[in-house]
Amino acid sequence: MRVAAIGYGAFGAFVLGAIQELPNVQIVAVAGRNAERVKAFAERMHIPQWTTNWQTLVSDPKVDIVCVLTPPHTHAEIAIAAAQNGKHLFIEKPLALSLKEADEIIVTVERNGVCAVVNHIMRYHPLYERLKELVDTGRLGSVRKVWFVNFASSEGLPPNHWFWDEKQSGGVLVEHGVHFYHLFAWLLDDLPEPIATFGHEPFEAWSIVQFRERDAFGEFYHCFDKPAALERNFGGIAFEFGYATFEGWLPLSIRVERMRNETIVAEEHRVPYGKTNLYRWLIQSAFRDLLKAIRDPSHKIASDLISARDALAVALKAKKLQQKHSRHKMEAIAALASRN
Repeated sequence: MRVAAIGYGAFGAFVLGAIQELPNVQIVAVAGRNAERVKAFAERMHIPQWTTNWQTLVSDPKVDIVCVLTPPHTHAEIAIAAAQNGKHLFIEKPLALSLKEADEIIVTVERNGVCAVVNHIMRYHPLYERLKELVDTGRLGSVRKVWFVNFASSEGLPPNHWFWDEKQSGGVLVEHGVHFYHLFAWLLDDLPEPIATFGHEPFEAWSIVQFRERDAFGEFYHCFDKPAALERNFGGIAFEFGYATFEGWLPLSIRVERMRNETIVAEEHRVPYGKTNLYRWLIQSAFRDLLKAIRDPSHKIASDLISARDALAVALKAKKLQQKHSRHKMEAIAALASRN
């Protein structure tokens, strides 16, 4: 399969390096805005063709798959153009910045008979698959609560980075939080319903949700203000008769605790990778999922457009609740100031 990449930043370079290791996959072209930098990148990655005009790549008959590795506000335009030209798609999350854009991508992909995967890589994590087995089998009883807390590093995100521009990124919940709405919707087989969102924009968001089918609650906290050395991420599920907890958004292990004969029994499940190799393997898993769907039209992609669209809808609703809370807070402050 011949692949063209649109975008080549630090994350894009990592994705392309992972994809290059797959058999029968060749990255034939890359597009970027800066001619000097994209040329240097292509030479370093041994990619034969580079351009500053991504439109030429999505219409190139020598390209089978287009990787959309650009900032979120560009995803819809590129994905739609590629699908219209019969290209299969590997799209970085979030799928888009609005439901209108997401629906346009879905319709265009279906109309043109191409396949698409969204890079929600946690969907392929074997430890999360083990978590889902715990949920589905009911071995620890019903789910009571889920959580994920992310004290993230802001190093590598200077003030002019697109991440801080909501028009380009969609904000913390859309650009980053969407990952965890997508993950836990799958784990619980129940789409979270946002109840309240708080936080200091643009770097912080605390989202409280309800899983109505499970009659359970969840909270997701994201804050991008730490030095890299202080970055911490942890999450888990509280069950009726035990807990499953993990550290890291791509955990290397999961700890399961349960009661047995009035004694707490703990077990740990690990993956045979370090974090970087795990990250690479998960990207490759998502890409293999796409390749399988291309070969076999009956294959259902795990991280498909519909589940990505559903997660985006949750993120947008949670973001709207945060904006509403911020507006009410400012109105209360203004009212108090006027009385004084």
